Amino acid sequence: MSDNWIGKSISITCTDPGGVFQGVIKDVSPEAITITRAFRNGVPVPKPDTEITIASVNIANLELIPATQSSNITTTAISKPTPIKHPNFPEFGTPMRNPIPGPSRAPGKASPSTTGGASNLMNNGKFYPTKQQQFENNFGVRNASKPLDIAGGGSMMKNGNGNGNGSFKNDRKKSRRQYNSKNETFGTPVDDPMMDEDFDFEKNLALFDKQAIWDEIDATQKPDLLRQTVPMQRRKYRHDENVITSEPAQLRQIEVDYNSSRDYVTSEGLIVPSIPLIVRNRIQTAAEALGLTWERQSDILARGTTEIALQLLGGGRRLVPNNSHQWPTIVVICEEPYNDKKSEIGICTGRQLATQGLKVVAYVREITHLSRPSRELDLFNATGSMYTNNVKELPTGVDLIVLSVRSAILTPVLLKWINESRASVLAIDPPVHGINQVQIKCSILPILPLDDINRHACGKLYLCNLGIPDKFFREAGIKYKSPFGHKFVIPIHLVD
Repeated sequence: MSDNWIGKSISITCTDPGGVFQGVIKDVSPEAITITRAFRNGVPVPKPDTEITIASVNIANLELIPATQSSNITTTAISKPTPIKHPNFPEFGTPMRNPIPGPSRAPGKASPSTTGGASNLMNNGKFYPTKQQQFENNFGVRNASKPLDIAGGGSMMKNGNGNGNGSFKNDRKKSRRQYNSKNETFGTPVDDPMMDEDFDFEKNLALFDKQAIWDEIDATQKPDLLRQTVPMQRRKYRHDENVITSEPAQLRQIEVDYNSSRDYVTSEGLIVPSIPLIVRNRIQTAAEALGLTWERQSDILARGTTEIALQLLGGGRRLVPNNSHQWPTIVVICEEPYNDKKSEIGICTGRQLATQGLKVVAYVREITHLSRPSRELDLFNATGSMYTNNVKELPTGVDLIVLSVRSAILTPVLLKWINESRASVLAIDPPVHGINQVQIKCSILPILPLDDINRHACGKLYLCNLGIPDKFFREAGIKYKSPFGHKFVIPIHLVD
């Protein structure tokens, strides 16, 4: 009795959360039903030949799906998808008789196919695929979901120009190529083990021999003698690109009356000579006598130091409100904030960094009695930042250290903390030979660089414009013209 149901299409509604299964009955028993070519909730299973067995206790309702074919068609179980054999269409203009193999049918009737159970429907000269064909198309057969016009003037029988002289075979080949290309791109299954493997870019890049490619191109080119006779193509240049390539011009706008020990060059190619310390002190003293006091000069130098510090901390990439969870911490190290001018610059830098919203901690080696008026430490304390003279109270996880000291030798405890913090070190006008056992990343210098600066010990050098008029340079024996241009702080490089 159960053999009568084998090969029938059935729809089984299971109890929650089973869903609805549809397929072809392969085996029936009082305990269970086995189906193949199954759909679950309208979605085909990954493999069409998978057998799904549903226990009778899990079946809430079942319903036979009526066949679209005539009753005399024998259904056979298909273990795997079978490609559909499309009819051989005659050339354009030839009367078409019995376009589908098998006995002639009236329009709209079903006629059996030669592929074992699959059938095609004819209606008004159109060819429509059945569910069997649509199911098989999902597993590798050419998509035939669109109706094929097999009438004499159909669009499928015309070529690309619409003149009716095309061939249907060419369209079939084109469709097959398009499908194969699409299948190669999107046909990889989701559970493919290759999807879990990471692509090795370095390994594949190493396989590309650029020099061999260039050699092959050169080998195919004409010889040099013949190449000269070939007119060169006119190259198009951008608005910011020079037609004639040239090295940056090295202009000496600053001249001194004595032999400078070293020359530096800016990014624009301007020569900046070094000067002795006594000449620089003479320029600063002359500016102070005319009203450009030391406090104003130190404030400008601290402003330039703040600009370099913000660049070292990441600038606009890091110092944004959305990045407040990793806000940087800066430690300013100085010696004595009241009696030492160099320390005042460091405290002033800490104040300006604190007003930018950064966390700043100042380390003061010692505080002695006042010998000159200074309010920098009080101004720094007004920002809410803390200062200490105990190394153990300095924070950990520091992003930047600002050194503003005169001595090249630091205490062992402070030196150990600096080396263990592994933070970048920015020095303000350091000694010419650097600071012992401290790796300085960059240094900022006022006015002009000093003679005999050790570039390896002082790191990258920056020059800050203090706004001193040219008059005081001329009085010190220097013919001066500003090299800063549109910047207040510029990098300088030693001329080899």
